[in-house]
Amino acid sequence: MTQAAYFVVIGLGVGSVYALSGLGIVTLFAGSGLANFAQGDFMVLGALVAVNVVGAGFGYLPALAAAVVVVAAAGLVLGGLFTLPMRHRRVDVDVVIIGTLGVATTMTTLSGIWFGRQPQRLDSPLAGSFIPIGDLQVPAHYALLLVGAALVFGVVHWFHRHTDIGLQLRAVASSVPAARDAGVRVGRMLVVAWTIAALVGGVAGVLVASVVPIAPEAALPLGVNGFAAAIIGGLASPAGAVVGGLLIGVAEALAGGYLNDTLRQAVAPVVLLAVLILRPGGLLGRSRTVRVA
Repeated sequence: MTQAAYFVVIGLGVGSVYALSGLGIVTLFAGSGLANFAQGDFMVLGALVAVNVVGAGFGYLPALAAAVVVVAAAGLVLGGLFTLPMRHRRVDVDVVIIGTLGVATTMTTLSGIWFGRQPQRLDSPLAGSFIPIGDLQVPAHYALLLVGAALVFGVVHWFHRHTDIGLQLRAVASSVPAARDAGVRVGRMLVVAWTIAALVGGVAGVLVASVVPIAPEAALPLGVNGFAAAIIGGLASPAGAVVGGLLIGVAEALAGGYLNDTLRQAVAPVVLLAVLILRPGGLLGRSRTVRVA
């Protein structure tokens, strides 16, 4: 039982990172209908910026702040690049989604050029601290992952519920034509959604970099697990992304602990497939039945 509790705590910590990745994907999808394949690259960019800031002699918090600024700027620029074609050239959304694959490839390449391709780890502010679970010791940074993810989710939730911009984002997510008729500047809100998605991804990257060494190529698995978390929970449900991420994290930790690492890597697609078969709308999403015959 003690060993199982250990794996669950580890899984919740890692799963909280998947949850943040999924939250970023849901934030953008709800406001624009875009599935952003570059979300994992935002995580990697935030992580590598933080690693290099710490390497320059600064502390963890300045590194986090620098990562937030850089990733927010990247999200702002990309939001403008992808929003303008949608609004002014009437580019099909599917084409723009495919375009995010090109963005992801470009960001991975540039990260390799700027930061190198060797995996890099960020020193945790809680290094050397442990949480006792029976006879086992869990690194305290896993608790920081959970707390950090909870804070980010709380801030994003408050922003959407209690700020003017957040309310406009919710209006766009509900109905673009209705939001436009109400005077909401839809293009601007889409850029804001890109920026928030990037920020969430950047913070997630900084948090996970103290647990797993990060290289540019890590963007793909991080992004894939984020997508799995978002789809499992319900692609338009922020809370669902959190549930999906935690579920994947715990399942991976248990599979890796009791079985083997190969099976651990298969957890996300297996859980995703099961949810799609049993509840296509996601655990917290709404499924719609269409009569075809």
